[in-house]
Order: sequence, then structure tokens, then C-alpha cells
Amino acid sequence: MNRRIPQLRGRARRVGSVLLTGSVLSAGTLAAVTAAPASGANESPVLILADTDRDGVLSTADAAGRGTWSKDRGALFLANLDDDTSRCPTIAGDGTQLTDVQLASCNDAADRVVNGDSDVKDLARVQVQPVDTGAVSSVRVELRGVGAVKVNVFVKRGSGASATDWTPLAANGALPADLIGAGVELGIEGKDIIRDESWDGSVILRVVHRRGAQQVATDQVEMRVAPLLFATDRMPIEKLYMADNETSVYEGATVPEPSASLVRSQLNGEALAADFVAGMERMGDDVELVKLPSLQGARGGGNGTDIWTQDIMEPGLMSIPSADGEQQMRVFVRAPVRDGRDNAGSNPFRQTGRVVFTELRGPDVAGIQHFDPTYVPPSIPGMSYDSRGSTGNYGTIPAYEHEGKKYPLGRKVLGAVEGTEFTADPAFNKMLELQGFQDPIALDTSWLSVGHIDEFISVIPADTERGWALVAADPQLAMNLLQELVDAGRGGEQLYTPYGLVPPAGSTPPTMTVAEAVNDPQMISGVAIGHAGVNRGLRVLREEVGLTEDDIIRVPVLYKANAYGRVGVQIPNAANLIGTGHDVVYIPTQHVPAVDGQDLFQAEIEERFAEIGTEIQWAEDYFYTSRSGQIHCVTNTLRDTTYGDSWWSEGEERTEEPGVQEFVALSQPAVTGVLKSGGTLTVHQGALKPSPDSVSYQWYRGSTAIPGATGPHLKLTNALAGQSIRVAIVSRKAGYSTLTTVTTIGVVPGTFTQTKRPAVRGVAKVGRTLIARTGSLSPTASKVTYRWYVGTKPIPGATKPRLAVRKAWAGKRVKVVITSQKAGYTTLAATVKAGKVRR
Repeated sequence: MNRRIPQLRGRARRVGSVLLTGSVLSAGTLAAVTAAPASGANESPVLILADTDRDGVLSTADAAGRGTWSKDRGALFLANLDDDTSRCPTIAGDGTQLTDVQLASCNDAADRVVNGDSDVKDLARVQVQPVDTGAVSSVRVELRGVGAVKVNVFVKRGSGASATDWTPLAANGALPADLIGAGVELGIEGKDIIRDESWDGSVILRVVHRRGAQQVATDQVEMRVAPLLFATDRMPIEKLYMADNETSVYEGATVPEPSASLVRSQLNGEALAADFVAGMERMGDDVELVKLPSLQGARGGGNGTDIWTQDIMEPGLMSIPSADGEQQMRVFVRAPVRDGRDNAGSNPFRQTGRVVFTELRGPDVAGIQHFDPTYVPPSIPGMSYDSRGSTGNYGTIPAYEHEGKKYPLGRKVLGAVEGTEFTADPAFNKMLELQGFQDPIALDTSWLSVGHIDEFISVIPADTERGWALVAADPQLAMNLLQELVDAGRGGEQLYTPYGLVPPAGSTPPTMTVAEAVNDPQMISGVAIGHAGVNRGLRVLREEVGLTEDDIIRVPVLYKANAYGRVGVQIPNAANLIGTGHDVVYIPTQHVPAVDGQDLFQAEIEERFAEIGTEIQWAEDYFYTSRSGQIHCVTNTLRDTTYGDSWWSEGEERTEEPGVQEFVALSQPAVTGVLKSGGTLTVHQGALKPSPDSVSYQWYRGSTAIPGATGPHLKLTNALAGQSIRVAIVSRKAGYSTLTTVTTIGVVPGTFTQTKRPAVRGVAKVGRTLIARTGSLSPTASKVTYRWYVGTKPIPGATKPRLAVRKAWAGKRVKVVITSQKAGYTTLAATVKAGKVRR
């Protein structure tokens, strides 16, 4: 799969306001390489080359640093664990079920064969340079280090496009004598990922030239297996998975007549699926709903369904540079969940996780499982056998930059308290850490009844500079909203209302009232525990990611404490949503009492999401899920993993290419002129040593180039209002890294246009509730705040859209000031009068 290349991309480092970028070689077919001395300390002749500079082609630029590997530079190869010809069995030849261990043992690297023409693309290329056959009689390739047994090496004959063009390297490493004069191309595939500290993922390919029995020259290149990465929720979904509740996870197993509870699951699942499809239609993209086998039981017996599709696997990817940009392999990582009820030995895992290999592994899709066979999960009172290892307890934070470090594919996130029982199989967590990229962030989930991170945070796209926002549960907000209902005299209404839905036979919805909820000791305790737990997690993310309160969307989630001091939810968990990577997200329908014809919690959530330009598809799970899990828990995804920048650009800002000189900035660029519509800006390039051979300019609004703005002057038109203006100066000179200085001038001030005036709904009467409506602005504000007044005095704490009218205000006038803000626009404060308060 080819990655989309964003603008202004390249290896770079910042020095003050100067962005230095090295030249990026164009992708294409394998470039011819002539043997030449390498620059720098290693002056040995170049006998072997791999893609050391990670541009997808082999060239003389790969010579420098070829013998070592670092995070910034060094050749890569794929762990070739997919099944390009769909040859891997899902059931034994005699009809018996394969074990978990047997299912995972088959993949394209499990043999010494290139499995089909598409498997050719999964080979990393290495070039053994041509030799003078009069001076060199034989060439041998030796594999050195622990990684010698972790790779397969193939020799190319012909064009290399067909699987039949590739044959295994001879056991003694000798290259075919008839090929060495013209040079030999090798293909490298990894047989596994990094799993523990016994292997760091590297292998050394050493080439040896001989004349007869005499060794006349040697050279080597070091390569490393690509890391196992997790997909992020910012990547658009292509498939949404859920349980089918009708098919056994064991192939060919007889399914008994469904029980009453299974029939309920099937019917309720169909209703939820209808909302998923409706959301997909709103996305306007080719998104598919796929149902996976979910019936289980000891070796295929029984017909109980496992609806928790999120908890059996985590979607991910592995990739390396290619001539077309990037060669990717998508991955499903089986959750390290033990099922002590009937799985043991060679079948240690939760049974529904078998679908990773029986349903999902195939062309360009790999399956991986990892566990410590000696590990026995500790029993925790009130928690299922191995809940911590469920992949609802794993996820990612999307791409970000913080404190000079770049994470182009974000970071893994997991729920764990190291050194306690609230941790999954330590071997699995260690495996994630050892990948060396997407450095995992651990959050405390010990305060949750199920113990999963998706019980309190999610990620959604957002119309902000970051491009995404973190949704966080806010139990205090939930309690405050319910208290407003009580204050309005509606405490006797049912808290969790079915809204006309008829419960299927055997279902017993809760009957707690709103007043009972706000006064219930377990609810009050749950809110306190949840409030502290959420904020502990957010504190970690602020430190690690640089999140601010503007990056966090808080949604009402009502927690209730259990007998063990942990919390679960009393109503559907709005933070347990499905981030689709599109502008539409799925959130479970809330089912709390309505205000002005709209569910109280849903109205609050919709208003907050509207501020960041994200739409909501409400998904009905009133009967399908339970208060221990909602719609994120019952789904999983296949995502477009080409979204974003290359993972290998992770780390500190890059230095220049080895052996290439760089300019010295004697003075920085400067911009003169007035930043306003109708004004003109002029950029002055500053002084460099040495003087460049050529200088070019490009003006930008945000990250988008302004057409035709390629000179030192820019006329500011009205169309640029609200846009951040930048200018890039590109200086070039032979033998020097191309220097691009990017200067940000600022935002051209813009003004809001009020397309619909704000208003206050409701009657200013004691005991009633007033609701402030923002109206419509063009463009949409990114932040809206409220301040209510009685007369000229602000009402303490009245900073929400809703205001319960109090008796003490009778005869006085009430108004609200609605303040709208957006980066680059003049703040707009609108005063809306609600009138004089009547008794």
C-alpha cells in the first residue's frame, strides 16, 4: 500500500526558527549503483547496499552508515507473517480443530518459498555489487548475529516480478557464479517480530570476496525488522467488525438450537447493526460492516456468544520504505487473554480470538499472538479471570509532537499499574515496549470494574490544529446535570428510560429514579472515585503528550461504585465510543430523561462535539450491551493505515545526511509589512555562509501553498482572513543540504459572520430552566463559553448553556453573554436578554 505524501515532508531538524531539510530522493525502480568508497570513517569499498537512508531505492546515498543501524538511519525488513496465497489451514487435515499454537505457526515466512507474486513486494531489497570475475572467483553472503536464524534470504534471477524469479540463498551462502559479474539482488524477509530481549531485531549481512581460497575483501550491512505498531483511531475505518452471534469460532462445529438468551443477542445485535450502517451512509465512504463468528464453548460445544469483539484483538501494521512510498502489512494482534475455564496448554487464549487466524489473516494481513506460557493471571475479586489482557485495555494516542520529539504514528496506550495485579501478561507488555517505536504510555485502570482504558477515554477527529481530540468521561458533569433535573422537580422520573423500547422476554431494565441516583451512596462514591481516576489518567497524558484542556472533550458518564471500591457505569458510557477516523463517530444512545424533547446527556454531548466539527451517530445498545461494556467493547476495526506520516521519522528532529555539509545562518529571515487584509508582506532571506546558488520562495496559508505566491512579496486579500501566514525560503548549493527556512508571520485577523442570532429558550420564571442557544456563525467557533447575569452581577458558577431560575431572582432581569472564539478571529461576545424573572 502506498502512503500519501503530505506537503513539506522530509528529514529535518530545527535550529531556532530555521528548518533544515535534507534532499529526498525520488521513489522509483531500483537505481543502478556503482561501487565507490564510502564517505566518513568507513573507507572500505562498497560491496553491499541496503536502503540505509530509507527512501525506498538503492543508491550511493545508502553507502554511509550501512554497517550500523540506528533509530534515525538504517535498513529495514518486514516480518513476513501474512498469508498472500491463503494457504494456511484453519482446521487439521483429519477434521480436528487446530490449537491456538498451531494456528499461529503458519505464515509466508514459515517456509523458504516466495508465496505468490504479491509476496515479492514483502521482500526488502539488498544489492550485492558487481565484481571483476578476473580478480574475484566467488562471493559469499554470511548472516551474522542472533538474527541469522530470524530471516530468509532469496536470490533474484530475471526481473524479480514473479515468485518464480526468487530462489533461497544456498546453505553455504555462495552466490551463483554466473550472476556475480553483473551484481546480485537479494530479497530479505523476517520470520518473526521482536518478542523479548533475546533479539533486538537486527541481522548483519556480510559479503565476502574470494580469489580461490584467499579472502580478498569484505563488507557488511546491518538491517532491522520493522516494528509492530498499533493503528490509531485517527485512521479512517474501512471495516467495522462485530459478533454475528450465529456461527461457531470452531470450523465445522455443530451449533445447537439457540437458547432464549442467544436469540435475544441476535435480535438486539441486528438493531445495533442498523445504526452502524446508518452511520456508514453518513460517512460517504466505502465502509463495510462485517460480522465475525462468536459462538463458543469447550472445543466447539455450546452456543453461548462472546459479543466483546474489541477485547479479542488489536489492529496494527508493519511497514518498510518502498519505491512506491511504503510497503505495508496490516496486522491483528490477538489479545493476551487467558481463558482458564476450558483453555489450557496449547490453547491458552479466549476462544473468539481464533478469528485473527481463521477469518482475518490473509493477503497483506498478518496475525500475531504472544504470551508467557508460565504466566498465571492473578484472581482479582469482582473482576473476570484475565480482564487486564483484553484489548479494550489497549489503544493509541494519534500523531503528535511534544517537547521537540515527533510521534508520526502516535503512541501505544495501555492500562497497567506495574508491580500490581492490575497488569496484563508482562511478557506481552514488554514485547510492545521492545518494538522501539510508539513508546507505550501506561495509565492506571485499577479503579474501573472491568479495568479497560476504553471505559474512560476515546479519540475522535476534530477541526483543530492537532486534528484530533481526546474524549474523557466526566462523572461530576453527569451528576450535576442530574441534579438540575432534581432541582427542576423531576427527581421522580426513571433515570435509565427505555424511551418506548419494549424489553425482550427475560430483560429487566433498571428502575432507579433520578433523585435516587443523586442521593445513592454507591453513586456518590462512584463519582468521586471516577473523577479522581479520570484526572490521574489525564495528568499522565498532559505530561507525555502535551494535551491541554482545549484538547479534551468531557462527556457525562455516571459511575457507580461496586463492593470492591471500583466503578462501573449506571447508564451507557458516552466515552466508550467508536472513533471512525471520519467526521462521524458512534456514541451509545444515553437514555436519560429528556429536556425540551431531547435527551439531557445527548444534548450536552452534541453541543460539545459541534464546537470541534464532529458529527454523532447515536447507536442503540439499550438491550445488546450491558453496564460493563458498550459499543466500543462490542466492535473492532480494520483501518486505512496509509493515513499519516512514516513511522521511521519518529524521534528528535533529524540531523543532516551523513557526509553532506550544511549552511551556516549568519542572520535569520525577516518579514516586513502590516498583517491585515489589503496589506503587503515582504520577506528578506537573511544571510547564509556560503551564499546559495539559488533561492526560491513559497507562501502558505496554514500548511497549504498559496497558488502563484512564489516571490518575496505577498498581497493579503480578504480570502486570507483567519489564516495563518507562513513563508518558506529554499536555499540550494551543490554539496550542501537544501536549507528551508520557514517563518510564521501570524494569523490575518478575521471576523465572524452571524448567520443566525443567538437566543435564549424557555421562560424566565421561577423553577423553570433557561437554555442559551449559540445561533450560527461563519466560520464555526472552536470554543464557546457562557456567563449568566442577574442584573449587572454575574451568577456564581453559571457558566453552562442551561440555567435553573431561582426564587431569589424574582423581579430581576436575567441575561447571558455568549462568547465565541476561534484562532485567528476577533472574539465575539453576544449578549442575549432573557427578560424579567416572574414568580
